[in-house]
Amino acid sequence: MVVSSPSQARARRPRPGEELVVRPGHRSQTAQALVEFALIAPVLLLLIGATVDMGRGLLLYSLLSGASRDMARQAALPYYSGSNTLPPDCTALATPCSLNPLVNSAHLLDALGVQVVYQDSSSISAAPAAYGTYAAGAAGQPGTITLAGGTTANTVYVFIYEIDSSGGPTPRWSCPSCAAANGVYVRTSGHQLVVVDLKLKWQPVLAHLFGLPAAITFDSQSVERMEF
Repeated sequence: MVVSSPSQARARRPRPGEELVVRPGHRSQTAQALVEFALIAPVLLLLIGATVDMGRGLLLYSLLSGASRDMARQAALPYYSGSNTLPPDCTALATPCSLNPLVNSAHLLDALGVQVVYQDSSSISAAPAAYGTYAAGAAGQPGTITLAGGTTANTVYVFIYEIDSSGGPTPRWSCPSCAAANGVYVRTSGHQLVVVDLKLKWQPVLAHLFGLPAAITFDSQSVERMEF
């Protein structure tokens, strides 16, 4: 039996004319994998972030749509014939009342980091000037609201008005400070149409991280005929 010595067990040197083949070791393969991952990681992170943003946007729009429907249903009921932000017998948002404010449904978006903003108008025939401008639609139909330039991202703006077909100003906006001749609140009797228009100015997380001012405006409008 021939026993090879340690020197004989070593890889032999190539003979003259032979090519030396070097096979990559484990360390070189790991380094190559790390380099490849470093190249594709930013793309993967962007794809993951975009997917999360898209899902969050769909959820926000779904909640916004549901909130506008719920608010319109409430506004059409006889015992909600008061201000656009307060039910009857309520003098302030913090005052305990027998009925919940109409805007409660919009606050479903609070858990997603969205602020809800609303206010009465300074004119019975004009939208709240601080938030947007109103363009009338066809006779008896809701109009179009365009948000003002000073509005902020990740905020829901609430607009509630009625289409008054009985000779009064149309649309009629909630205006407690206006003359009593035109009434001070929307949702007067006569089976008018009440319109709830919710606008969400949403900025995707990726856009915020990169410092981009881009924002998407979600709009949900619901119309109900009042029951009184």
